[in-house]
Amino acid sequence: MDDPLRERLLDQARALINHYWAATLALRQQAGLEQVHGYRIAARRLHALLALWRPLIYHPRLERRLLNSVRRLSPLRDEQVYASHFLHHKAASKGDEKEGKGAVAEPVPPKVNMLAVALDGWLDAVQQVPAGFDPLPWYRLQLGLRLSLLLNQSDDEQSAKSKKLKNDKLLRQWHKARVEIKQLRYGCELLVAMGAGDPDWLTLLGRWQEQLGQLQDGRQWYKRLRREKSTAKQQRLLRALRKKGGWQLQRLSCQRGELVGLSLLMLKVD
Repeated sequence: MDDPLRERLLDQARALINHYWAATLALRQQAGLEQVHGYRIAARRLHALLALWRPLIYHPRLERRLLNSVRRLSPLRDEQVYASHFLHHKAASKGDEKEGKGAVAEPVPPKVNMLAVALDGWLDAVQQVPAGFDPLPWYRLQLGLRLSLLLNQSDDEQSAKSKKLKNDKLLRQWHKARVEIKQLRYGCELLVAMGAGDPDWLTLLGRWQEQLGQLQDGRQWYKRLRREKSTAKQQRLLRALRKKGGWQLQRLSCQRGELVGLSLLMLKVD
């Protein structure tokens, strides 16, 4: 095994697998905001690694188990983010923290899989790949095609005509785009780390991920606050969220061309 690229790819794979195992152990010990967030990032990076070697090496059950673990944590993650923005501030303002009132109970650590046996088998398969094989150009094309398909599937009505945050077909579309862009970003991390991608791609996707995350948080908070007992303060907050959501939709629609340009760059054959 005298192939330098292969050595680097194997080192990358081992590092991401070890990172996933460390994040899993941390989450099993404590299901705090930091541990949940850390596990979800580690799992998505690992899933991007599996996609890098697919379809040459494809373990569908391993990928399903990994993604199912991430999905199971989504409600807990949403609850923790909501609590960090609203419940904790509310408790602190009333001075209830000392009395234990209004505090969010520490969640029970969820069961997530180490996947040790499956990942060891997957890594063994990677080590059997003949020297000289380079998956990076193919993966770059795959990511570019995924982004292009995502943009083509999105409705042409992304002009943000509707400004109701509670509404909206646009919000559902952008939510689906957020999930895909998040995974594309982790895929680009693999390319950039190997010198097969432009760091500016990461900057662009990171900015889009942040903007779409803020939009999704606002959508979730709006729905959550509407279900709670209405107060004058909550009504003001709902109006502010609705206004901000409409502005965010308009901005995303105007910036959509950035993603089109990125997909063309990734699909360009050197």
